Amino acid sequence: MKATYYLIFLLLTSNIILGQKYLNYSNDSLKINSTFLKETITLNLHLPETYRYAAATTKYPITIIFDSQHQRVYPQIIHSIDLLTSESQMPETIIIGIPFNRNNRHYLTSNQKIKGDILSGIERMEKFLFEELLPLLKKQYRTNDFTIVTGHSRSAFLVNYLITKRSHQINTAIALSGFFSNKPLSIQQFKAYISDEYNFPHLVNYYFSAGTTTEENTYLTEDTDLSNYLTNHKTATNFKGHFFETKNTNHMTNYWVSFPPFLMDCFSDYNLILDNWFYHKLKGKTITNPIEEFKSDLKNVSIKLGFKVNPNLTHLFSLASHYGYEKKDYNTAINFLKLGQKYYPDYPDFELDFIEYYKLLNNSQMVDFHKQQYTNKILSRKDISNADKEKLLQNLIKE
Repeated sequence: MKATYYLIFLLLTSNIILGQKYLNYSNDSLKINSTFLKETITLNLHLPETYRYAAATTKYPITIIFDSQHQRVYPQIIHSIDLLTSESQMPETIIIGIPFNRNNRHYLTSNQKIKGDILSGIERMEKFLFEELLPLLKKQYRTNDFTIVTGHSRSAFLVNYLITKRSHQINTAIALSGFFSNKPLSIQQFKAYISDEYNFPHLVNYYFSAGTTTEENTYLTEDTDLSNYLTNHKTATNFKGHFFETKNTNHMTNYWVSFPPFLMDCFSDYNLILDNWFYHKLKGKTITNPIEEFKSDLKNVSIKLGFKVNPNLTHLFSLASHYGYEKKDYNTAINFLKLGQKYYPDYPDFELDFIEYYKLLNNSQMVDFHKQQYTNKILSRKDISNADKEKLLQNLIKE
């Protein structure tokens, strides 16, 4: 229990002082002068906590969330990802929120064309996403090739359309209260597309849901039709459809209520890493080399998910805490932190734990070294004020 409280305190310390909106994610924006959209669009950008501290080789999946203009629902969605990340139920991700407005939401999610234009609105949005946004993210940010797209209602229709156009560039698609009965897509076209092996060279998880209220009836009818098709017909081997009927939710509520369970299912193997350690591995025979065992787990999950996963801070601090405070194996605890530094070399809070473990080893030289390292890392931060730096450094002064 002591180790648990210590872990919680350690993970919260820096962010509580900074008072940021989300615990594990930034709240930034990204402006793009889009050729395809013919305007400058301002997107929501949320970088994970470790991003600024990460090595050049540490890369992150991309999560695209449509309809970020919803001021009540969108923050709930980001808070959901925030919580799932902190609980190691999913890996950290770079989140992009794409807003619409009353003038362009229908146009950019439909077959509508502006007079004289050869491209429809939905085609322009498709090209913006895959020929402007994703290449820009890969160039300017440390992203891998794993991409999630999420939409609701009309933007869920957009997600359905994108599956039939860019399945080779999408890994997970989430369509909440979506539909198909709109040009340029029909449910018959969608069924035919997901049944063709050629269209899915890699695994694509497709999640869709609808509520059971009268307001949701149209969406539920179409989604139930598709769900029955998935049950009774053979689809492409690499296409995995998952339907969930969300009891009693209305149209807007279904957006953020359905979203977290789908992420938990998508990344269930990642969540099982820590679960298996604390409720199976650590209760069985002695693990000869805990670090190599953990690295093997990361490798196996990477194979299952289709991208190289990074260890979560909760993984690292929890396992270090277990070996350090429960087993009194301080060297193994230190080695878990050293593994973390390979992914996030500039993360300052590793230094606080190094200090504690080297104290327990009576190694004053290493205690002093890591105190200086912590000081250097805090003073080099450009995202906080000098006053905040002083508050953080009080941790060392009290020693």
